Amino acid sequence: MDPSSKNHGPTVTAEAPDLAALLDLIRAGQAEAAAQLHGILSPGVLFLMRRRLDRDNVDRQAQAVLEAAIHSVQTDDSLRPEHLPSKIRQLIQRYCAEQGGSSGVTGGGASREPNVEVAKRVLDGMSMCEREALRRCYVLGEAPESFLETLRLTPQEFRAIRARARAEFSSRKTKTHVA
Repeated sequence: MDPSSKNHGPTVTAEAPDLAALLDLIRAGQAEAAAQLHGILSPGVLFLMRRRLDRDNVDRQAQAVLEAAIHSVQTDDSLRPEHLPSKIRQLIQRYCAEQGGSSGVTGGGASREPNVEVAKRVLDGMSMCEREALRRCYVLGEAPESFLETLRLTPQEFRAIRARARAEFSSRKTKTHVA
């Protein structure tokens, strides 16, 4: 077996056209379609949850994310198949932040509050375009490809914005915890 062919996580497959029909069936209330989507998404969600929470026993957490994803499909008619992966990542990101995953947050509101304040200060120091790009990516869960042209940014510029924001957040967060 070629080592490069090993499964290293979720990938986009040629099944995407079937996904549109599956989403329509879920919106029509067919439980079998929801169960099928659950089965399709489950391995990828488990993989990402294990990686983000840095532990193996994430079945309950993955189930909560999958239920939220299926609920999103049922309630959001504008959710298109090509946006489903970013929606899943957004849900995982939110869940892990609440649970104190790899974000460095250890849970609880008291320890999380300084991070929120640091993030606000970092964003206040950025241009409106930079803030909008980060908001659309991290808050709304949009794929950068969907908004870069609108914001007149190149992929390299977006990566630079993201890197600067992360570095500034880490720097200020460290200063906050030391003080």
